[in-house]
Amino acid sequence: MLEAAERISQRMPDVSLADFLADDDLLDIALRRFMVIGEAASHVSPAVKERFPRIDWQATRGMRNFIAHEYFRVDAAQIWNSVINDIPTLVIELPAIIAQVKVEEQASRNSGGV
Repeated sequence: MLEAAERISQRMPDVSLADFLADDDLLDIALRRFMVIGEAASHVSPAVKERFPRIDWQATRGMRNFIAHEYFRVDAAQIWNSVINDIPTLVIELPAIIAQVKVEEQASRNSGGV
């Protein structure tokens, strides 16, 4: 999730809506990365999702499903809106989530947990 979010962020740091709508490649990049993010979100454990509610896990998965199954109904302006408003949150929040989960997994292994 983090890698895909960072790639969107790096590729489109200052892209205006007009530029985004005029460039099919930018839309393709965003759609592909949102699908990766959504698929990865579907593999996050319920416990992690519950502990980190700042990420809208359900909407993240829902976007992936919408892109995959309703491709011809995708609104490029809504995708751009998610690039601008949702991707920065992921880029900020995910490193701390990943770090905390890794620490907890290591502590569990060290204490003999599974």
